[in-house]
Amino acid sequence: MKTNRIILSLWLLVAGGMTLTSCTKNDTTTISLIGTEYYIDDILSVIPDSLETKFLSDFGSIPDGPVPPKIEGSYMMNPKQRVSSNVQEWPLQAVEPNVYLRFSKQHNGIVTMDLNEATETMTDTVFVCGNGSAFTVYFIENKAYEVQVDNHTYHVRMKRGIVMKGAVSDRGLSNFRYATIIMETEDDSGGLIGQYENGSYFIYKDGDGTAENQEW
Repeated sequence: MKTNRIILSLWLLVAGGMTLTSCTKNDTTTISLIGTEYYIDDILSVIPDSLETKFLSDFGSIPDGPVPPKIEGSYMMNPKQRVSSNVQEWPLQAVEPNVYLRFSKQHNGIVTMDLNEATETMTDTVFVCGNGSAFTVYFIENKAYEVQVDNHTYHVRMKRGIVMKGAVSDRGLSNFRYATIIMETEDDSGGLIGQYENGSYFIYKDGDGTAENQEW
């Protein structure tokens, strides 16, 4: 039962976001070293080959191209509706609180993103690509946090890739999708803490399909 509680706490951290500070930041140096063509491939490559078709079926095609539309603005994902996951214990009927997004300073395939959701706020520089009105936003983040069990503190790290996609419309961002993909996990608990396996993914959509224009 104790282990189940630990797994549940990590589950909630992934599903709803984390309150902790990113260990690494997607700054201009990182972008220069990695390059946009390979970065999104790194994120998707951890999904098992046997599940890649289902992921793309549930998430939809990923817009790419060197000239994305201008996505600058403030938006509200209302609500954050669970769509699909390869984690069987993840209840798809659950609806999570609204997510607020702000994009600014878009230039040459990068954009500043402010994210505000139930348990996480962050500002970072992320990638954007696409063509016509369709776009993809993606980035990798490393999270370090602590889990306390029986008065002992364990150190945990989780690396996850985030992919968002949609199309710019008069109302906001239509056909908006949001995927979280677990890329790496590690901890010093000796197996006491149950973490998600690499390649675990979680797909969300906006409740009515459009993340609407909303100042916040």
